[in-house]
Amino acid sequence: MNHKNFLPRTITFGALLACLCLAMFATGCGNSPYPAANSSRSILYLALTDDVKSLDPTIAYDVDSGSVVNLLYPAYFNYDYLKRNPLQLDLCLGARMPSVKPVTYLAATPSGSKKMVNGQLWTFQIRPDLRFQNDPCFPNGQGRQITAADFIYSFKRMADPSVPCPIVAYFDTKIEGMAAYEAHNRKLTDEHKKSDYSYPITGLQLDSKNPYIFRILLNHPYPQLRYLMAMSFTSPLAHEAVDTYGAHLATHPVGCGQFVLTKYVPRGEIVLKKNPNRPVEYYPSTGMPGDRAAGLLADAGKRLPLVNTVQFNIIREGITAWNEFRQGYLDDTGVSQNNFQQAMPRPDYLSPDLAARGIRLVKSVGIDVDYYIFNMDDPVVGGYSARARHLRQAISMAIDEHEEIDLETLGLGTPAQWLVPPGLFGYDPNYTNPYRVFNLIKAKALLAQAGYPNGVDPETHRRLVLYYDNSYTDAAGRQTLALHLRELDALGIDVVSRSFRYNVFQDHVNNGQFQFANWGWVADYPDPENFAFLLYGPNKRPGPNESDYNNPEYNSVFEQMQTMNDTPQRARLIAELRNISARDCPLIYQRHSETYALVQPWLKNFKPNPIALDSPEYYRINGQLRAKLQNQWNRPTVWPLVMGVIVILVSAVPALNVVKRRANRHVRRNSPQGATGL
Repeated sequence: MNHKNFLPRTITFGALLACLCLAMFATGCGNSPYPAANSSRSILYLALTDDVKSLDPTIAYDVDSGSVVNLLYPAYFNYDYLKRNPLQLDLCLGARMPSVKPVTYLAATPSGSKKMVNGQLWTFQIRPDLRFQNDPCFPNGQGRQITAADFIYSFKRMADPSVPCPIVAYFDTKIEGMAAYEAHNRKLTDEHKKSDYSYPITGLQLDSKNPYIFRILLNHPYPQLRYLMAMSFTSPLAHEAVDTYGAHLATHPVGCGQFVLTKYVPRGEIVLKKNPNRPVEYYPSTGMPGDRAAGLLADAGKRLPLVNTVQFNIIREGITAWNEFRQGYLDDTGVSQNNFQQAMPRPDYLSPDLAARGIRLVKSVGIDVDYYIFNMDDPVVGGYSARARHLRQAISMAIDEHEEIDLETLGLGTPAQWLVPPGLFGYDPNYTNPYRVFNLIKAKALLAQAGYPNGVDPETHRRLVLYYDNSYTDAAGRQTLALHLRELDALGIDVVSRSFRYNVFQDHVNNGQFQFANWGWVADYPDPENFAFLLYGPNKRPGPNESDYNNPEYNSVFEQMQTMNDTPQRARLIAELRNISARDCPLIYQRHSETYALVQPWLKNFKPNPIALDSPEYYRINGQLRAKLQNQWNRPTVWPLVMGVIVILVSAVPALNVVKRRANRHVRRNSPQGATGL
């Protein structure tokens, strides 16, 4: 061993090791949840608040599921991406606008007799270039051509009693013969037999000469049918897919949309890729005033979709989504209690930190309503007696919606007096619901009239207990829950909260396993009927009438209103519906939403639609900019490691000096004549 070279080599090796560690830390370590190359690719990263309930278009009805289903299963119509006030229907799978004509015909009654009916005949013609996606359920795995029969099949499947379609009540009282078809197959189901799809529905008719034409015969005028033909429920379905996958269609969709499902990890992620068989659609060339200046027409005329992949990450905790957005790993996010103070120091004002990053703040007004629901079948809060009405009215007047808006949505939203939101026909800005005025004194008086003086149940001699089901499982939700419990405690009622993950909570509501719950409705289509029907008796759960409210007076007025165009007479009927349901108080109306979204600088063409859920088809990503900014925003903090290396080197000096002295002692033992001496 050459002791003369030992010390320099030790120092060199230590310094080299420290520098190597530093370089690895600075260049090789990162916190990205995605493969590094994906940041620059045409991939859209979005978040869902919970796992999808189903990807079966006949069943899916919640917003998270619809956000995926709408990209897989298009319909005859869709909504123009840019046009508003009013929203405009465009042809999607349809080849031309449907023709509608009045018809009078003889129809069979349940008793077997005949009666004259004044109905409507709608004629639809679809595009001849449509194909289902490629899938093993088809011969050779190649998606076949779509015909009008595939649309008829979708309607028949909606009316199949073995398939829990939540909107079948939209149709079975209107399409001639659909109720009879449903009754026929319900009998088979009760006998544990398969449904018979060959059983005819008089009102669903194929054209004998043209395989791309079908007709729908309605037993009364129903102008809203055009809106229903823009929903995924009426998207064409391949019987081969249903026959092959059955209930597994919920996780193995086979549609004809712009995207196809390529990956689904429950509670993890959902990945969609561009469909090779997708219908030809183009980005709109016209919009609203200001759209061009906002850059929303830069992609006019380009074929859709503008991204190759959409990845939905299922993120239940709002704070997690907010952190991923700040790091650049989500392309947009909402503003909520989790991030309001960091995103917006004051309303309508983006924080300087986010503005400096090029992040945009976008405000939108929803066509929706949030509310509490009472289970009208419950022996305590349900029913139509004066006692039950007074109890519900008391609870309603004890809830201060202005305080809830201030604390829950940070001042965003319009207090709701009834179901119909601003912007729709029938909304009256001057109406005040007498039981949505916060007044704790009157609330306690009503509670006493209900038989619970000071909130005490005379049977138990204890405070009345109310069971409150909800989906408030994250930190922000628990804050909201605390406010709700405090309001009802002030009334004199004990409340037992039962919080569930959203999908579980939704099942409880759909199955009537609740007493009192928070709920909400986002419009399927921009018509007041789509809100008033939330209290229409025949729409009972699992339909949209989750409270199971069933007042014959309300039902009769609703049936008159729903068939009408927007006239003063229709407005009067809507007001009558409002007054009837306000008195019965099956719901406690909260708010119509206003929301903020935060949009990354690389995401283009962002314009929220209050109804349609197909916006990702129109988004464009600047992947190079995303990769660059992600790198800037997530640079590792290297100074702690640098300081650590310095400390190591400095602390090593005394030890190295000892080594050096020992080496010198060995050198001095050597004889001057060159004799060896160790």
